[in-house]
Amino acid sequence: MKIGSGIEKLFVLIAGTTACFVPNSNGGEPPERRGVYAIWAQNKPALLDLPFVRGGQVVAQWGELEPSEGQYDFSELDKGLKQMADRGFCATVQVNGNLKPAWLFDVVPHHSEKLSHQIRDKQGTLMYWHPRHQGAYFRFIHAYAEYLKKSPYRSSVLGVRLNFNGLGTEHLPVPEDKRSLDQWIVPKGGDPGPEWKGEIASAYKAAVVEAFAKDFCPEMFVFVRNNIEPEIRSKYENLFQTGKLGWFHTSSEMEPRGQGGERQYRTFVDYCRSGKTLGYAESWADSWGRHGGKTDPRWCSPPQWNYWRLLCDLNCGVSFIAVYGADLSVVIEGKAADKAAGKFRDEFVKAFEFASKYAGYHASPERSPGAWVAFREGHSLKGDYSFLMRRLPDNTKEAKNVGPDDQRYGAWARVLPKGGSMKLALNDAFAASVNGQSVTVNVVYLDREEDGFRVDAAGGRFVKKNGNTGKWQTAAFQVEKAAFAKDAAGAHVTVVSNGENVTLHMVEVVRSNKTQDERE
Repeated sequence: MKIGSGIEKLFVLIAGTTACFVPNSNGGEPPERRGVYAIWAQNKPALLDLPFVRGGQVVAQWGELEPSEGQYDFSELDKGLKQMADRGFCATVQVNGNLKPAWLFDVVPHHSEKLSHQIRDKQGTLMYWHPRHQGAYFRFIHAYAEYLKKSPYRSSVLGVRLNFNGLGTEHLPVPEDKRSLDQWIVPKGGDPGPEWKGEIASAYKAAVVEAFAKDFCPEMFVFVRNNIEPEIRSKYENLFQTGKLGWFHTSSEMEPRGQGGERQYRTFVDYCRSGKTLGYAESWADSWGRHGGKTDPRWCSPPQWNYWRLLCDLNCGVSFIAVYGADLSVVIEGKAADKAAGKFRDEFVKAFEFASKYAGYHASPERSPGAWVAFREGHSLKGDYSFLMRRLPDNTKEAKNVGPDDQRYGAWARVLPKGGSMKLALNDAFAASVNGQSVTVNVVYLDREEDGFRVDAAGGRFVKKNGNTGKWQTAAFQVEKAAFAKDAAGAHVTVVSNGENVTLHMVEVVRSNKTQDERE
């Protein structure tokens, strides 16, 4: 397969497409199906009834869909898509490679060991770079695309998740001590294939991206893994820049894990937050750290981890935020890995409601329900998490793990020193759109002995004295007719400490006629 050949000619959007959403086609409106998506919740249909859930996932194994060579059975996908269609929901569709077609072991070399924890084939690991394996996968991708294009449930497909399906579903590198061909079992009369090298994996990845682009588009929207190499990405740059391909990853956390992860998150910022295309993100693990039989360490409480992960996705411009069923279950069952999870229920609910409220509006300032900044410094993806508002340089300092663990806010915060001021600038289009309207300015602060703070915003001045409860509180200031104007520093909102230090989590401006923040 020649990479990049003729691809550009394939992408002319089809009028009247039945896909759930066509990016950049509606003059600044947010994606219709934006919001929270339930994943790994197949055995808990009640999770799809939660008011803030907008869709789900349909997933099947390649090995189940191709029981014999060239014979395809997509009934499992039909079943899942019908369930979504009956609810009026959309779903991402993914075919995973944890289980490969059994017949491949008769024609493709394999290693007797499972070289990735994602592999579930009892026989071991197939040589995914072997010509017979690659040919089989590309033929499957074509058949898969033809099936979805003709499916009666096509309108319930939010997008197709691109999977490489090498070692399991996501992994491609072969451990160095397992590469020698003398360790691989070759079927009788078969070709032993080449020894694995990094260039082989890159070429395979490029070929899979081209196969999905060629076979699915433009009729079906494809979410491409945002860790593909720059040289592969460059071949499709115009398609990402114009919203004909989107991005996804399965690595969402409170912040990226190191530089490699940060590059993935930056892809969302560059392409999705800017409004060029759509982003879909799944959690790396649930809020207790559980995934794939493993449990990762957590440095803050589960409600804080869940909440800040959602803020991170909103900050990056993700429109479709996929949440583990284990986290959603806290809402309906009050239990998870921790027997005391019931006390976290309200915090999880409010976090999901916040994400549902804002998801997808990052590039639609005139229509967004609000704008906010969540204060932090962080280890990676440095700086605040923001949404149509930004903090100007100041002398505040980062705080971590402050306030009660059973509240969602305190993993990060910033401390405004005595007599200090914090200045915040709204997105100009958002500010113009709310001027003359009723708004609420919410300030989330840690209520301790300090003397309180003053807020200058929307043409008014508001003073808040603290009550020393030791808890995070929300001060909600109502303005009937907003008059946001920039001061000499370019700020629309200024928070000033009236006494000692003030610990702040967030400032939010909401289009609202209410006097109290729903999250309080």
